[in-house]
Amino acid sequence: MSHVEIYVHDQTRVVVGIYCFKMIFQLFFAVRRCFQEMKNCRRENTSTSREPDFGGTENFASSPATLTDYESLLKKNEDTCKRYKFASGWTKVRVLGEGGFGKVFLLRKKKTKIARKCVLSQPTEYGFSSEKIIHIQMSHPNVLKLYCWEQKANIVCFNLEYCSRGDIASHLIDLEEKDAKSYFKQLLDGVTYIHARGIVHRDLKPENLLVTKDKVVKISDFGLADFFIVNGKEIRLTEKVGTESYMPPEVLQSHWKRYQGPPVDLWACGIIFFKLMTKRKPWSRADLDDKEYKMWVENRKGLYKKDGWKELNKALRTLLKLLLEPNPTQRICGWRRVCRH
Repeated sequence: MSHVEIYVHDQTRVVVGIYCFKMIFQLFFAVRRCFQEMKNCRRENTSTSREPDFGGTENFASSPATLTDYESLLKKNEDTCKRYKFASGWTKVRVLGEGGFGKVFLLRKKKTKIARKCVLSQPTEYGFSSEKIIHIQMSHPNVLKLYCWEQKANIVCFNLEYCSRGDIASHLIDLEEKDAKSYFKQLLDGVTYIHARGIVHRDLKPENLLVTKDKVVKISDFGLADFFIVNGKEIRLTEKVGTESYMPPEVLQSHWKRYQGPPVDLWACGIIFFKLMTKRKPWSRADLDDKEYKMWVENRKGLYKKDGWKELNKALRTLLKLLLEPNPTQRICGWRRVCRH
C-alpha cells in the first residue's frame, strides 16, 4: 500500500470516527431530553396542587355530582321552586329565541325577570330528562341558574336565570378585546367547575354562552351534558354529539372508538377563544380533509400567515396550541398550564 493510500485510509477513519462521535453525542442528549420529559410528566401527575387533577381519572372531579343528588336538592330548594313556578303570577313578555329545540320566553313578575325554555321531552338516556338532573346540580357564578322545571305531557319547561345581553354570538362582531379576554377567563372558570362535578358539557359554543347586564358569562344548555365520573370512576363516552365545528377529532371519529369527556370541552374552549379574538373559526371541522386543520396538524407556521392567525401574538398562539392539541391526553396537560395562568 502506497503512502497516498495509507493517508486516504487514515483520513477516512478520522472522518468516520468524528461522524460516529457526533451521532453518539446527539443520541445522548436526545435520551437525556426524554428522561427529563418523563420526569416532568411524573411531577405533573403527582402534583399536590389544590387545582383539580386534570391528568388523572378518579381525582379529576373534586366534588362529583350524582344521578340522585338532584332529588335532595329539590327538597332543599322547595321554596325556590314554588317561587319560580309558572303558575305563580308570571307574565309572558316576549319570545327570546326559538329553533328546532323549542322556544325561550321572557317572563316577568313585578321587577323580576326569568327565561322560560320550553322543549319537547326526549325519552332517551341523553335527552332532556338528563338535562334537568344535571343542570339542577350546578351552582356557580359562570353557570346559568336553573330555578325549577315543569312537565306537561311531552313538553318540559325550564325556568332559568335571565341574561339581558343575550348570547355572545349575537354581539361577537362588536366585541372588544378586553371583553373577549374577560369572557374567556369566565368560561374557563365555569368549565373548571363543571368538570369538578364530574360532568362534561359537550356543546360549548358562543350561542350557549349568555351574558348578564354586568357582563358576567353564564354557561347554558345542558341538553347534551353527561357524567364522566360515575361512582368515583371515570367512564369513556361514545356518542357523537355537539356542534360539528366545535368537536375535537376524537369525537368526529367516535364511531369507532371511545373518548374522554373533559378534553372535548377543552377543545371547544380553544375554538371559542379563537372566534372571540378573530371573529372567525380556525377551520370548518377537525378533519384532515379540511385544508386549514391539516395545516394546523402538519404546518402551523404556514397557517400562522393566514387571516385570523396572523392577528394573534405568540402568547395567544401558545394558548391555542395547548387547547387545540389533537392528542386529547396532551390537551389535558395543556389545560393544567392554562389554569395556572
